[in-house]
Amino acid sequence: MRQIISSFILAGAAVVAMAADNPIGVIGGDPLARLGLRREQLRESSPQPAAVRFVKKTQYLNNAHAVVTHTMDDSAKLVLRAVELMDKYDIKATLFVSTRTGDIAEMWPGLRMAIANGHEIGSHSRTHTCSWPDTAAFCAKTYTDTDSEIIGSRDDILKNTDQPYVWAFCYPCGLCATNQAVHEMLARAGYLVARNYPDEPHDGHVVPNLQTYAKDWYNAAYTQVVQKVGGIAKHGNTDVPTLNAKFDEVYKRGGIYSFMSHSQWLDFGPDQFYQRHMAYIGGRRDVWYVPMGLLYAYKTVVDRTQVRPVEAPAQVARFAVFNDLDPKIYLNSITLQFTAPAKTRVFSSGKPLAERETGLTDRWGDEYFRREGETLYVTVRPNTILEFR
Repeated sequence: MRQIISSFILAGAAVVAMAADNPIGVIGGDPLARLGLRREQLRESSPQPAAVRFVKKTQYLNNAHAVVTHTMDDSAKLVLRAVELMDKYDIKATLFVSTRTGDIAEMWPGLRMAIANGHEIGSHSRTHTCSWPDTAAFCAKTYTDTDSEIIGSRDDILKNTDQPYVWAFCYPCGLCATNQAVHEMLARAGYLVARNYPDEPHDGHVVPNLQTYAKDWYNAAYTQVVQKVGGIAKHGNTDVPTLNAKFDEVYKRGGIYSFMSHSQWLDFGPDQFYQRHMAYIGGRRDVWYVPMGLLYAYKTVVDRTQVRPVEAPAQVARFAVFNDLDPKIYLNSITLQFTAPAKTRVFSSGKPLAERETGLTDRWGDEYFRREGETLYVTVRPNTILEFR
């Protein structure tokens, strides 16, 4: 699969600048034809009255109330210690590693295990080159005059792990995050999103306060840092009541709480700020815990997926769920809300979906359905035909 994806990216097929109406990974052809359907089999709406009715695509997977996503930067062995704590509190992270620096050679086995546990490995370039200010000349020399830092680091991750794709990039020291030529290079390499680290010299990185999706996916911020002072910053962000209050603010509005850390600027232990904060935000049944790259992939899937009623026999409701996205990149399930009578069974491409009770939402590709009275939340991978019997 890695060879297929690498060839897809290097050939440039369907790889274009990220925009709401023109994302990476759009494939040609008719998605309905791939499902064995004709356009004339679609209905504009369910018949009146209908026992089963499509209501909406939910904002987050499993109709979660809010989202928690964590990112951690740099190739330091302490990252793997932090991952152990993330797993304890059900938090999923994007681990941004530089693939030719630091402790990376010793980290690959642990990173492979992290992927198996639902985390994501993102690129933090190969050599983590930093030089202030980030002039156009620096950005060109580092990122656009060579394939090494952006494309090479991606290939290193694919070579050393079983992760099928590299969705996310992180700018070392936050440099070049606003450079359009670098954005275009990231798009050609197939990254969906790139996280910044804004204005570290003036502490702008401490609380960027993003509480939803970024407007510019190649200059994506986050809510706050959770770490001690480090680098060239003047301050850290370690007061637990303050950290928790910011989470509460985001959670109350049903937003996306995105926090980032450097493992080398953490204190470890149950009485220390990092673990206390994760204990506060973790394990909530109405929160979706997801890595950053897969969160933005979900947003793309929601925006591009159509749900349409299809002709069906009596006593059966049938819906086509389809989009024009490459399934090698967009591994995400999507959650669809329906109204349906009690005891309705749900099938996807002819196979029954398992019913799941309310629980933690932390895997982006699972398929199941969940009942709340006469409401069904169906979590399924797109490009399928749903049947309700």
